[in-house]
Amino acid sequence: MIKSYPLLKPLTDQLMKQVRAYGILEVSLEQYQTVCNSMVRFARSSQVDSYSPELMDSYKDNLDTRCSSGEICKEYHRFQLRVMRMLSSLAERGVVDFSSTKSHPLKYIVSDEINSLVEMILDSHPVSTATKNDLRAPTRHFLWYAEQLGIKPQFIDDTIVMSFLIDEVPVSNGGSTGRTLRCVKYATEYLRAHGNCCLQRDYTLLKLKNDHRRIIPGYSEEEISGIAQAADTDSIIGKRDFAIILVAYCTGLRGIDIIGIKLSDINWHNHKVSVVQSKTHTPIVSELNGATLNALADYILDWRPKCDIPEVFLTVKAPYRRLSKGFGSMIDKYCEKAGVSKIAFRGFHSLRRSFETVMVSKGVPIETASQMMGHKSITEDKPYLTHDTHQISFVAMDFSDVPITSGFYFGHNIQEAPDSWREVLEHDP
Repeated sequence: MIKSYPLLKPLTDQLMKQVRAYGILEVSLEQYQTVCNSMVRFARSSQVDSYSPELMDSYKDNLDTRCSSGEICKEYHRFQLRVMRMLSSLAERGVVDFSSTKSHPLKYIVSDEINSLVEMILDSHPVSTATKNDLRAPTRHFLWYAEQLGIKPQFIDDTIVMSFLIDEVPVSNGGSTGRTLRCVKYATEYLRAHGNCCLQRDYTLLKLKNDHRRIIPGYSEEEISGIAQAADTDSIIGKRDFAIILVAYCTGLRGIDIIGIKLSDINWHNHKVSVVQSKTHTPIVSELNGATLNALADYILDWRPKCDIPEVFLTVKAPYRRLSKGFGSMIDKYCEKAGVSKIAFRGFHSLRRSFETVMVSKGVPIETASQMMGHKSITEDKPYLTHDTHQISFVAMDFSDVPITSGFYFGHNIQEAPDSWREVLEHDP
């Protein structure tokens, strides 16, 4: 007898009702709904409207492919698999399985004494069992950090706390910053109440303006220079990726907007690129320095496949098409080649963060930097930027370690270029 399975859309609706009833945080419900919608769309694209184990297997294969290509991160991949398992348990047994798939090994190994202290700290606050489970790892992380420095809990001082928050958390902790701060508050409050006289500051006042944000550092200028130089500029992939990296750091544009740059968007005479941001749907004009223009010209003139596709950056094998995936795996590859440390959640988007950080650190007003990042709406009366473009071009995009030693922009002026070159550079599909 063939087993009959329910329709997928009503099943996902039922799952969301049980997820809400279970008490999942509101901030997470949207992610659950997003995954449910994604599964429904996948089923429709496969011309299927009912749940089945075969459909789940196909969806998982699709997820695995997207994860291996860098389109989605490993954490989001694991989350999707969790939602799939919950949906399958509901379809197969009528009950949602909210348990974890497996027990993960402890990341921060501490002594039995410290483990007992962690439990006492958490027991000293009226929190649920689920919350204790969430807070246990970051609390253990804090005490582990002190233990690695040879500091016993009764002697943890303000210097250790600030070093943990500033130096340790951004590099090694993959959890929510709000949760980490909560653990620091709980731990320091407990330690002060039980004999620690070294803590002078009141950490109960610690609070994030916005919760559930991770501390993700950007790249330093030295790291970005190393990443760029790691690209093999004797190959089509290397030439293309080199140009992409320089464009990202020179403009601060998001990866999705770099993918969409057309040949006609580049103003070679005025050294600018104009795009409409995918996230905000607002136009933005960014300066391009000499190194970036040179990299773009080299790629477009000598390496880019000859075709009618309007976008600048294309696949390297026929049939040629515009790029459709993010640059997560690309930046990871060049970071590894350049010896740049892998930090949790620091990826291609961190080039955008680095762009703004360098601008502000070199004296560009934060209002101007915000405009360059596209964080403020651009009205019809002021459709483009109102900032000192010469200052932005001069201070923020220094690639002295990647000199212009060849190519179109080495010792040339666009007005002096052959007509055939100008036609390509000024191409308007």
